[in-house]
Amino acid sequence: MNRDTYTRKTANGSKHKGPDVRGGGQWNTPAYEILKDNGLLDSSYRITSSEEIDAVPSNATRGGNLALDCFCLPVKCCFRTFEVDAGKVQLVSDGRGKFYFYGQGVHRICDPFYKVGKSMTYYKGLIQHGDLTLCVVEQGQIGYALDQGQPVLLPPGLHQWRSPTMIFEKSFDLNNNVIRMGPLTLITVDSGYSAVTEDNGEQKILAGGSTYLLTHRNWKFQKYLPEKIQSSNLKRIEATSADNVLMAVDATVIWRITDVATAALNSAETIHKDGSDALHSELGNLTKLTNDVLKQAEASLAAFIGAVEYSATFNVAAAVATPPSAVPVVEGIAPPAAPVPSSAPPPSKITSPLFDLVRLQTCVDHANAVTATYGVTIISINVVAAVPADKTLMVSLAQGAVAAAEAQKFETVAAGKAAAAKIEAKGAAEAEVLKARGDADAERVRAEGHRAAAELISSNEVAVKLATIDHTGAALDKNKAFFFGADAKDIGSLLAATASNYLGGPSK
Repeated sequence: MNRDTYTRKTANGSKHKGPDVRGGGQWNTPAYEILKDNGLLDSSYRITSSEEIDAVPSNATRGGNLALDCFCLPVKCCFRTFEVDAGKVQLVSDGRGKFYFYGQGVHRICDPFYKVGKSMTYYKGLIQHGDLTLCVVEQGQIGYALDQGQPVLLPPGLHQWRSPTMIFEKSFDLNNNVIRMGPLTLITVDSGYSAVTEDNGEQKILAGGSTYLLTHRNWKFQKYLPEKIQSSNLKRIEATSADNVLMAVDATVIWRITDVATAALNSAETIHKDGSDALHSELGNLTKLTNDVLKQAEASLAAFIGAVEYSATFNVAAAVATPPSAVPVVEGIAPPAAPVPSSAPPPSKITSPLFDLVRLQTCVDHANAVTATYGVTIISINVVAAVPADKTLMVSLAQGAVAAAEAQKFETVAAGKAAAAKIEAKGAAEAEVLKARGDADAERVRAEGHRAAAELISSNEVAVKLATIDHTGAALDKNKAFFFGADAKDIGSLLAATASNYLGGPSK
């Protein structure tokens, strides 16, 4: 039986010419937009369903094959019978250099030179059989094939071709940031990053937030440069202060790349010594740039420390331990205060010069004058620790600090006791004053009462007489003796005159 007599759906060695019934919907997503805009997606090999697979259709029945197997058993080597399940293709070669896919159904081949291979599923993966290829490219991936050395990019879907020169290489996941597909390179640059590329030796910077296609082999991707804030530890350095104290200083440096083009041109390494492409593990390598920034920060910090007297930090401790003496306050009429000029500066806060943010800013400005030449801005240099490198000196200074703290403690206790005694004395004095004022007020009230009573009695003559008798009896009670330069008969008038004088005036 001649195998070339069946009707094929596609011509041998040609591409599928059927219309794209889906209108590119399978790859009409943002992931494929850059490839579609450059006209690199080749859908000519895509088939829309399994019915369009270029496969030999069924040509026999189970009964016919059974009869042939039973009655032609002596010549069974001259024919082949087999069945192909749905979703599979049978790999067959004619022994003359041609290859075929056999589709679903019952088949009979009456040719002793044909070889029947294994059956394979085609819903996923790749089937290569001689010059026949059947492959599936999943959504979110791009198929990469080579036809006579030229790249062919396959969109998602089922693809088939017959060609001795076209070979399917692999599928690439579009989720990756850098995809190298032969001479083509697909780059996704996230926001906050920039990509450094070299187009025939010319540096090109690709901004973040987009996907780019490098369209030829000599347009090479080199590395990513982050524009995010970087925090680096400055390893311990030893620097000499203005008073010749060798100090060990730990610090941190906060910096970021503000000019990507300048950083890539002047500092970042964009080429390997052997001329090879950058490895995936080195795409964001900032080792050299970071080292340049830290070296400059170290130099600026050393210059700053050289202008600072380390002993001043202990003068600060002494100033804190010995606060200014308080001016004694005397109660009385305060003299008019002298006018204070509005431009008088407020009292400065005592801080260590090594941790003074205003003075450290001069160190940052000094460093930025250099780092600006390679596109980096240092935000801050923070001193974490600064101690003398000489341990003996550090112990001595620590003992002095302990002594100052002890003196401050005793001074604080004494000041507290003095303040308590002053408060107690002031309270006692105020209590005495209040008591004296109370006694005076009481005497004044009693005198006013006596006076009011005398004025009330003096308005009635009978009441005056009765009061005179009452007071005379009270005066003569208990055998009291009085001596007057007058007769005994005038005793009443004498007592009345005395009482009148006591009450504030002569009797009426």
